[in-house]
Amino acid sequence: MPGSLWKFPSPRARLGALAAIAALLLPAGVSRSAAQNAPPHPIVPGFERFFTAPGADAAKGGQLLLGELNCVSCHKADAVSSGLVLQRQAPILDGVASRVQRGFLRKFLGDPHAVKPGTVMPDVFAGLPHEEKLLQVEALVHFLASTGALAQERPEPKTIAAGRDLYQKVGCVACHGTRDADGKPGKLFPTSVALPDLKAKYSLHSLIAFLENPQHTRPSGRMPGLLTGKEARAVANYLLQGIPFKTAPPNVTYTYYEGDWDRLPDFAKLQPRATGKASGFDLTLARRPNNFAMKFEGYLRIDRDGDYRFHLTSDDGSKLFLDGKLAVANDGIHPPSTVGGSVKLTKGVHHFVAGVFNAGGGVELNVEVEGPGLGRQNVGRLLWLTAQGNPQEPAAIAKADEDDFPLEPALVVNGREVFASAGCASCHQLNVGGQRLQPRRVPQALAKLGPDAGCLAAAPGKGVPHYALTGVQRAALIAALRVKAGAPAPPAARAAIARTMTAFNCYACHQRDKVGGAEEALNPLFTTAEREMGDEGRLPPPLDGVGAKMNPAYLRKVLGGGSKDRPYMHTRMPAFGDQNVGHLAQAFEAVDTLAPVAKPVFTQTLPRVKAAGRHMVGNALGCIKCHTFAGHKAEGVQGIDMTLMTQRVRRDWFHRYLIDPQKFRPGTRMPTSWPGGVTFLKDVLDGDTLKQVEAVWLYLADGGRALLPPGMKKHSIALVPDKEAIIYRNFIEGAGTRAIAVGYPEKAHLAFDANEGRLAMVWQGAFMDAARHWMDRGAGFEQPLGDNIVHLPKGPAFAVLAKPDEKWPAKSAKEVGYKFGGYRLTPDERPTFLYTYHGVKVEDFPKAVAGKAAPSFQRTLTLTAERPVADLWFRAVVADRIEAVGNGWYRIDGEWRLRIESGAPPQVRLSNGKQELLVPVRFDGKRARIVQELVW
Repeated sequence: MPGSLWKFPSPRARLGALAAIAALLLPAGVSRSAAQNAPPHPIVPGFERFFTAPGADAAKGGQLLLGELNCVSCHKADAVSSGLVLQRQAPILDGVASRVQRGFLRKFLGDPHAVKPGTVMPDVFAGLPHEEKLLQVEALVHFLASTGALAQERPEPKTIAAGRDLYQKVGCVACHGTRDADGKPGKLFPTSVALPDLKAKYSLHSLIAFLENPQHTRPSGRMPGLLTGKEARAVANYLLQGIPFKTAPPNVTYTYYEGDWDRLPDFAKLQPRATGKASGFDLTLARRPNNFAMKFEGYLRIDRDGDYRFHLTSDDGSKLFLDGKLAVANDGIHPPSTVGGSVKLTKGVHHFVAGVFNAGGGVELNVEVEGPGLGRQNVGRLLWLTAQGNPQEPAAIAKADEDDFPLEPALVVNGREVFASAGCASCHQLNVGGQRLQPRRVPQALAKLGPDAGCLAAAPGKGVPHYALTGVQRAALIAALRVKAGAPAPPAARAAIARTMTAFNCYACHQRDKVGGAEEALNPLFTTAEREMGDEGRLPPPLDGVGAKMNPAYLRKVLGGGSKDRPYMHTRMPAFGDQNVGHLAQAFEAVDTLAPVAKPVFTQTLPRVKAAGRHMVGNALGCIKCHTFAGHKAEGVQGIDMTLMTQRVRRDWFHRYLIDPQKFRPGTRMPTSWPGGVTFLKDVLDGDTLKQVEAVWLYLADGGRALLPPGMKKHSIALVPDKEAIIYRNFIEGAGTRAIAVGYPEKAHLAFDANEGRLAMVWQGAFMDAARHWMDRGAGFEQPLGDNIVHLPKGPAFAVLAKPDEKWPAKSAKEVGYKFGGYRLTPDERPTFLYTYHGVKVEDFPKAVAGKAAPSFQRTLTLTAERPVADLWFRAVVADRIEAVGNGWYRIDGEWRLRIESGAPPQVRLSNGKQELLVPVRFDGKRARIVQELVW
């Protein structure tokens, strides 16, 4: 398109063009006189809240501003290396034109404070004469606009309600204030960071991408990550509702095809399903989401002879043809990817064809071009319907679109120079050709700045960024500059915590050392799904003692990556980025300490201790009344999932908190089950409080593998063996998809894995809950209902080893020749499992044995073969530690005992870092017999 508006061919034309640009620079609805009024001051929430009142520590407030206003990006400062100032990196501008509307860039650079009240971005051209400022801004806009093309996306009205709900609840209002049902600004608070005109700044596509990953372009984390992809889409649709889906006048023709391909088809051999005109590469014209192809055809106008490079991006395959010749191929089925290619073109008009196909999933097509006098940009703006032009072209030229204008090569070059010389490159990262642009000037060091010159001057000077500082902000900065630099020691952990929490506005939600927490005006905006929990259920927790409470690794993960551990609280912990706040975990740990709690000595085995913990978490103490467990809902309020406890918190804190919750969180609804350190459960673990709390801790330490506590399920069908055994065949956790569980009246139970021909596990107490498999669709694996589970070796139980140190087969039982033959039953339903291996028939009869202390199993394995098999072994146990204790007994991992009777003594060997107990099978004629006793 002709671009005379931007070329300034004569003094008269230049003045007219400048007047037109000046009109575009003014924000919508802002008059000339209003724009000349004193602009709003930069808003740094921590400064507004803590350093504007009389008596505030001005130097600390100034140090905060030095970092948040990015002063130290231009002015070298010892305070940064010492930690007194936390440097805030300005937004990365690589590809900024693919995120921000061109018209917004022009207005914002012309008057940042009017376009985005409260911005920390200075007006870098404020001291220039009006005409010179307009020229500088326009050049810079063209340069920035050359960094990419803004993708469009159709609005999704159905997601608006969900987006509105998310914005109001998850924490957006804490920093940005309220918005009404239409997404328009509502109430701002003194510490609120106002949002600009989002419809003028973003496309729907670019706002979604930003909300999904803010730190991609703003790595300093002051805008943290808070939303998933689906949520980001909903919030963007809410904030931009009513935004038009822009379509320019048609400038290409399209042809649409349907078919199933894995390469771009030959369009000449296909019958099109539809044809028409399009504005650019509009793939929404396709009639179905998958298995289609489209061809876009037009004419490319080139102003200079030379080599031009084209960048073809697509999902799936695509090709670009110029004047009938293949220029770039990006074919095949693949996710979005870009392929480049260079073509020598002469000045004039060239036939242009781009084709793409989609086999499934997403679909995308974009073509960019760069060459002599032409910065990299979307080729769509250079295409014509015919070799002579577009029929509507005169009217289109007359109505200049502030967001879609042709880039002038001269202005792009000038804008690059402005970016380097005006100070933009000092704060912002922008790479061109793989190299970051460097600033042309080096301002004075921070320590040499005067109190009333440069950026601190009341009126903007030529070539000096203007921040529109208030008197209080200016005084704070001057106070910070008067702090002697020297070589101060690194700040104490306590000071580092306060400094970081202020800079990242953590105090907007959290209180620590009686500082911060939800402001009175914002307090009602924090909400909960469990109203009966009161403030504890809606207000983010205080951070007093958090270093003694949280495991450092988990705390660092939460600070950097965010979390949603409290299902009852709508507000979330956002992700600030480990590079920004990861140091807080160490600082909290250094400041917050608790004396260690002694570890008790148990006379019971670990499985029995965990069983006691399970009993207490369940019906005994009723923890499950208020806490979820491995995703299962509690009966009442839905407190933090107990299986996360040992990941989240330290053992010493856990012990002390359970004894006296009010001391650690005043006002909490969490009761103590050990008032004054005394237990009500005198018959559990010797009535010892320390042992009981430790048992709960050890049980919860199994995390998602922990058995559900008794009483957790609302709908239960407990199978109770009374006078005879019960056989339950289904998917059982730990025993596979062909599991056979057997419950015995003696309260010792087992699960046999029919796929592997092995005894998989034994346990005590309750048998099985059949509700999962007998109700609804019965999907998933069920755990044993009892506890004190012993897991036996995975894989085949028998194997032929050519030599005693040969490794046990890693293949499945079926692969090594096992065949399961079912089972036969005694009159009281007790099974003998039948299977064969290498021609050996095995009869496997487990017998539950009642006992005074606990039930046990005696297992008899009878093997018969026409021809005895040499070098046949039975693997009884795999463990970390196997100790012989006499009379054929072995202690396994110090927790349970096993006794073996056979024709030859067992052998203990080390294999793959574990100990194995192997029993050689010795036949007496055609028979062999092995007896196992399992006591646990």
